Amino acid sequence: MTGLRSTLVTAVAAALFALPAAAGTAAADDGDDAPVMEPGCAKLYDYGYGWADIYNACGHTISASVEVDGWDPDCIQIAPYSIGTIGLEPGDEPYYAYEC
Repeated sequence: MTGLRSTLVTAVAAALFALPAAAGTAAADDGDDAPVMEPGCAKLYDYGYGWADIYNACGHTISASVEVDGWDPDCIQIAPYSIGTIGLEPGDEPYYAYEC
């Protein structure tokens, strides 16, 4: 019984020490192709001169807007798993989307 317990403790300890190393390796890969994971349902999908697309990643309707310098645009409603387009002032560049 003591040998089995020692083997089990050794295996658990090895697994616990391996987890942080694997997580650190994954976090260290911060390439430009990695998507930005924003909290909540509203995700900035795309934008251009005078507009921004917001993706609703949840299964219910949301109200959302985007963060820009100055005044943020009014919130819009976006259906579940859909994209809504919001108007921006000329020169505004959105940083991220958020739920209102």
